[in-house]
Amino acid sequence: MAARTLSSLLALIAWTALFTVLIDSAIGQNTPPAAPVKVIAIAALNRMLKDVDAAFEAKEYATAVTKLDELIKALPPQTLKDPKDEMMEDLIYKIGLANLLAGQFAEAERAFTEYVTKYPAGMYASRCALGVGKACMGQDTPTKKDLAIKLFKMAMKDPRLNAEAGLALAGLYSEGGKRKEAMEVFKALMGSDIRSANQTAAAVGVINLLADEGKLEDLTYYLDHLTNQAGVRDAIAWYTNQVIVKGDECLDSRDFDTALAIFQTAPARSQILSTQTKSLDIQRKNLAILERTIAREDAEEKRKPEAPIVRSVARELASNLRPAIEANEKALAAIKELKDLDAGLLMRRGHCFYELKRYEEARLCFSTLRLKFPTYKAIKTAAFTEIMIMQDLAKSTELLDLCKSYLATYPDSSDVELVATLAGELLVKQAKWPEVATYFADLETRFPKSANLDSFLFYQGLAYFLSAGDTADFARSTPLLEKVTQDYPNSKLYEAALYHLAMTYFLSNDYKKTLGACSAYLSKFPKGLYAGDMQYRLSFVDSNDPRVKPDKIITELEAFMTDHPTDVSNGSMLCLLADTYKKNNQEDSALEAFIKAARSKSPDDVIQYAMDSATTILQTKKDWSTIAEMHGAFLKEHPDSQLAPLSAGKIVQMYNRLGKSEEGAQILAEALRTSISNPAVEQAEYLLDLLVQTLVPRKRPVKDEMEATAEKLEKQLLETLAKAIDKPNPTATARTFYAQARLSQLLYHASRTDHSDLLLKGIATNYSSEPAVLSPTLLSVCGDILLLDGKLDAAQAMYQRLNDRYKDSLFSDAGPLGLGNVALARKQPDAALKIFEDTLVNNKGTSRYCETTIGKLRALIDLGQFAEARKLAELVVSDKTYRGEMAGKAYLMMADSYRIEAARPEAVTERDELMRKAYNTYQRMYVVYQSLPDICAEAYWQASETAKALKEGDLAAENLKVLANHPKLQNTKRAKEAKDKSL
Repeated sequence: MAARTLSSLLALIAWTALFTVLIDSAIGQNTPPAAPVKVIAIAALNRMLKDVDAAFEAKEYATAVTKLDELIKALPPQTLKDPKDEMMEDLIYKIGLANLLAGQFAEAERAFTEYVTKYPAGMYASRCALGVGKACMGQDTPTKKDLAIKLFKMAMKDPRLNAEAGLALAGLYSEGGKRKEAMEVFKALMGSDIRSANQTAAAVGVINLLADEGKLEDLTYYLDHLTNQAGVRDAIAWYTNQVIVKGDECLDSRDFDTALAIFQTAPARSQILSTQTKSLDIQRKNLAILERTIAREDAEEKRKPEAPIVRSVARELASNLRPAIEANEKALAAIKELKDLDAGLLMRRGHCFYELKRYEEARLCFSTLRLKFPTYKAIKTAAFTEIMIMQDLAKSTELLDLCKSYLATYPDSSDVELVATLAGELLVKQAKWPEVATYFADLETRFPKSANLDSFLFYQGLAYFLSAGDTADFARSTPLLEKVTQDYPNSKLYEAALYHLAMTYFLSNDYKKTLGACSAYLSKFPKGLYAGDMQYRLSFVDSNDPRVKPDKIITELEAFMTDHPTDVSNGSMLCLLADTYKKNNQEDSALEAFIKAARSKSPDDVIQYAMDSATTILQTKKDWSTIAEMHGAFLKEHPDSQLAPLSAGKIVQMYNRLGKSEEGAQILAEALRTSISNPAVEQAEYLLDLLVQTLVPRKRPVKDEMEATAEKLEKQLLETLAKAIDKPNPTATARTFYAQARLSQLLYHASRTDHSDLLLKGIATNYSSEPAVLSPTLLSVCGDILLLDGKLDAAQAMYQRLNDRYKDSLFSDAGPLGLGNVALARKQPDAALKIFEDTLVNNKGTSRYCETTIGKLRALIDLGQFAEARKLAELVVSDKTYRGEMAGKAYLMMADSYRIEAARPEAVTERDELMRKAYNTYQRMYVVYQSLPDICAEAYWQASETAKALKEGDLAAENLKVLANHPKLQNTKRAKEAKDKSL
């Protein structure tokens, strides 16, 4: 983009305000204008006048001055002395103008002053005042500039010259540092609309002043205002050039807010080309009209060479319009050459956003550059900056893809090693160890003289160390880590390398080297990140060495933990200390160390080992109270821990042994305080189950006392929970209902389910529109209830929430299973089959594997894929994994498949055979599945229905009779229906 110059500015605004006023009168005009040039009868003077005009048109202003002098000398004396002679008035004005344009400012000033003196009311008086001002400005002296200001103000009073004079005045103010005065002039020139070139130039002046003054709000307003103004559209290519140059100036001066405001309003290249092309078309058409008028006048002068010259203003307008067109054509051509203008603007905006710490917006700019403008000259810089931004935003997954793309696209970039190293570090963060090892080995080969060679070696060693843990991996990690510790003692990775080298020796059972490496680490990094683990390994090796006395181990461990009271490995060291005490027959000291380890901030495996070991010691002492106290303290401090359910179970067990079940309930309720209102805490329902268990008496109440006992226990449960719920919310309410339902289930067993069913159904119904307030357990339970009730939309919402929000929960598998069952209920077996198969393929460890397989079986049958369905059913029945109810359901579905196929029109010839297969399958089921009442009863019922379809009424009746009287099936739904039919 070319820099702005005064000449380009003057070229653009050269055609004066008179053009807009007089162009209509110039088109097709046959009569002289209001102020015609004086008729000259002498042919020679006509030729001289034409020579003057030709010099002006050729921009040979010095020649024009000479020709004018010759013309004046050729005039009769009376013409020179006549104050009313219009020719002399015109010639004096032209002398001033020619001198001004030729840069002869003193001569221009004299000529314009002579005109104003002789013709104070002349038609060019205001123009001459403007001319004197410009001539004074050109002479560049303080006195002349002060005079220019006065003259510009005078010229501005002429509406025809207001813009041109005002622009000159504002420029003079700006040059003199009078920004306030310049701003007032510019604002006055702008008006409400920007129509002329002069007004557009004035608006650019306002932009420059606002930018320089840092008035961002006003600048933004003006830029938005200018976007659709007519004057800006007519010179949009030039205008864009001006604002971008100003934006670049702001960018260079680190005024990023202002630069961004400017760059954001710059139009797209396609818009500039379209708008400017249309504007030029109009200007060329206007010029053509003027040139036709001039051609007619020239033809008339040739036809009558001795006649007085009579001309319109067309010639003057055309001479002013041509440079404007030329300026716009040059600007348009420059834009056409700038194929990457849009990319350049995006780059500038991205730079501003980045410096302003608006990283997401910056990233979008650079990302768009990379994707839409791959050939942009600065695309490498843009792509690299995008990577740096993504690193700042910590978007590691996307960042790794960007790094890989950068390395593949710009392999010769100067930043390639930096990007390659970053990509490797991202692989490390994602723990892709096999890929890490290969990747850094490639970097080592690719950049053998890199300053980061130590990191290339270290990460290879780390990857081999962590990838699998077998001997082969340790064999490969060892030399790499040894090389880092030997060749790069000042590396920032030296400490980590030495630690992992020690661990490599330890896990390879090379205890001699382990002792050496651990000792070296502790010597160099006594307060290091891995100091505790190194002391633990040293003491562990010693504990397995019969030559080392336990007292040495105890002394060293206690000394280290005293000096490092917050070390992360203290829990492991306390466990090792306790084990050493046990070997030394110091059981009380061992117990104390285990209890301290259980209270430490350690990984779950360390805490579980400590609590299990302490519990074992306490159980031998029959110290139930201390066991309950230890687990209670842990549960209170870590209610959300994965170990919380284990501790809760111990608490209930110990307090029951102590005969203090109510105290156990209070501890459980206290543990629920932080979790019962939070749906994301999965352990809450488990704790509620344990709480309910502490309330239910071991000896079941007699039938007459059951209702009163149930009412009393429910009241006690609600009072206990009320104390635990600090801030009631829908989640806590739903869980309270759940606890009541569980109490009823444990108290009544299967003898009565109406109360528990009502409570659970109430949760499902009341929160069907608010699945977000329910925990994974309740989402699963409520989804099943709603599905059974046929409320498919509500059930789907429960399962979808479970699937989306709790993918890692213990109930996560219930989500896709439920969604598949909803699809089956909607008669969409194809969608259901897809869900079930996806779950079975991509989640082989699903806890609902059997149910999901049964769902797939049902979907296959509904789709009419009978052969595949029966094959799957036979597989289920023969697999011990599905033993019991699941196998029974598969048998029922296999029998169903025969009946469904038999009902199809195309199976009419095989109908009886298929129905007989169905009956035989049901018959086998009610013989084999006597231990599963519901399955067995269903088989009897469906066998009766099949016999009826085969028109074997006696057989059908016999099946119903057996079902109605079977002693093991009396509580089933089908047995009750069989009795009703028998009646």
